[in-house]
Amino acid sequence: MKTQITLRLKEQPSIPIEAESIIPENLSGKSLAEINSLPLWCGNRQEKVEDYFTVEISELDGDSLPADSMPKMVLQGNLSRFKRLGQGMSAGEMEIQGSAGFHAGALMRGGTLVIKGNAQDWLGAQMEGGQISVEGSAGNFVGAAYRGRTQGMSGGTILIKGNAGQMVGSKMRRGLIAVGGDCGDVLGYKMLAGTILVAGRTGIRVGANMERGTVILLNPSDLLPSFYFNCCYQPEFWRLLYKELQSKGFNLNQSLKATLFKHYSGDGNEGAKGEVLICQSI
Repeated sequence: MKTQITLRLKEQPSIPIEAESIIPENLSGKSLAEINSLPLWCGNRQEKVEDYFTVEISELDGDSLPADSMPKMVLQGNLSRFKRLGQGMSAGEMEIQGSAGFHAGALMRGGTLVIKGNAQDWLGAQMEGGQISVEGSAGNFVGAAYRGRTQGMSGGTILIKGNAGQMVGSKMRRGLIAVGGDCGDVLGYKMLAGTILVAGRTGIRVGANMERGTVILLNPSDLLPSFYFNCCYQPEFWRLLYKELQSKGFNLNQSLKATLFKHYSGDGNEGAKGEVLICQSI
């Protein structure tokens, strides 16, 4: 049997709440009283989980479910004012049945975070591993580096079915970001490595100052003049990436499986070792 811990929001707080304590590791093996007493910060005032949530512990039926020590966490309600949900988690499963606030999944090292609604800025910032799935849209700085840091996301996967804001994948070091909708300006700014895929439209300055890495665009985009056209081809990794995304529920048009891409090298100002692939069939 696997344990599920459900937190139901009582009412929206008047100001944002710092909620990094709400991760599977912190709840595993704890009693109801201990979970209710976990700290949350409301401004400069320390409060408790029970001040904002009704907590329920239950057992999930089903022989196919893994019986491990890490509980499944379910948070219900509009949690857009709760910051840092899932921050730093390294194992387990966390599902937010609503929207999440700033920094959701930031510094994540493992496990699975599912957000049924929207996510705000800094989703998965500097994450190192695990998977984040967003059924709605996300804000700015997805998988990006915090101010003053030299590297952003260094591992893991971020899947966003809706749109995303500006500076997605800024200073990204490793990992995969896939966006099913549109993206804002400066996608992949100063990328160091990793892969970003955007199925919708993109803003200006795609790949500005990127050093390495791969940006895949399934819609046309005007690139900076420091990107140089090379050829049209299908990369060897594309079929594998397509299959991986399909297996994770990030569905792409079947016709894209065998598509060709226009290959551009850039940014020429940084040595032109990065690449932007633009779908030729669009």
